Amino acid sequence: MSPPDTDVEDWESKSMRPMAPEIGRALRRARLARGMTLNDLADASADRFRPTSVAGYERGERKISLARFCDLCRLLDIPPERVLGEILRAVEGRWEPEIDLTKLEGMRTPESDLITGFIRQVLSQRGEREVETIVLRAGDVEVLASAAGRRPDELIDIVSSARASAPDPDAQPEDAE
Repeated sequence: MSPPDTDVEDWESKSMRPMAPEIGRALRRARLARGMTLNDLADASADRFRPTSVAGYERGERKISLARFCDLCRLLDIPPERVLGEILRAVEGRWEPEIDLTKLEGMRTPESDLITGFIRQVLSQRGEREVETIVLRAGDVEVLASAAGRRPDELIDIVSSARASAPDPDAQPEDAE
């Protein structure tokens, strides 16, 4: 989609409007997953990322450049492309379940065993360390559902008790400012 000839900046701001809150939510989830406060993040970055700036990003009130976004993701030890994918899925309204592997392994159903085996194989091929949770991509859910003889929504329902519970990204942290 190309911008209208009249006002490129206006088109960009309108088309990007839903992104700022999703960027903020994703950054907050990443920070909280690392167990970091805004002050911890400032300290770890040698004050390159001040608490008030990061809080503004997290609330969607401040714009963040792509370079700064990538630096912040790396500081939080999460690949920027993973966070960006999460943001785009949220903006586009695509839901991909986050699965707690411990809960999944404890279910002991044919579907949970299939998904567990798939996830372990993917992690092994990627050379990734053990993880507690993983997001199943929509394409993966479709393939796994087909292998299990189910529809994707049925598969998700079957393993719904293994969904991870994440911290509330909209909760205001104690050190929000």
